[in-house]
Amino acid sequence: MDKAFAYICASAETAPRILKRYCRTVYELGYVPICPTLSDTQYLSDESPDELRDLHSIALQKLARCRMLVVCGKEVSHGMSVEIGFAEKRHIICTTLAGLAKIQEDLDGAAE
Repeated sequence: MDKAFAYICASAETAPRILKRYCRTVYELGYVPICPTLSDTQYLSDESPDELRDLHSIALQKLARCRMLVVCGKEVSHGMSVEIGFAEKRHIICTTLAGLAKIQEDLDGAAE
């Protein structure tokens, strides 16, 4: 069965272990987590201005292909606001991790 892509929107300062936990939760809820902050920094450096621009560009290209954006964390950074605005302009569903869990809980309850 095909699963929808869910873009993980988190602060660039979020520790990789936390990002992995967000991705795992999204996966367990039945979605394919897309987390550029975690994956793209494996081959691009945020210390190079050119590569930092590429990181942002690649992230937005990935977001454009996702069905939803999942806001993770307690605070919304400037970069996260940019991603949320991008998603809203393209009518991509925006929710929080807790909201996504609630949706799944409601769906599971309706199936019973």
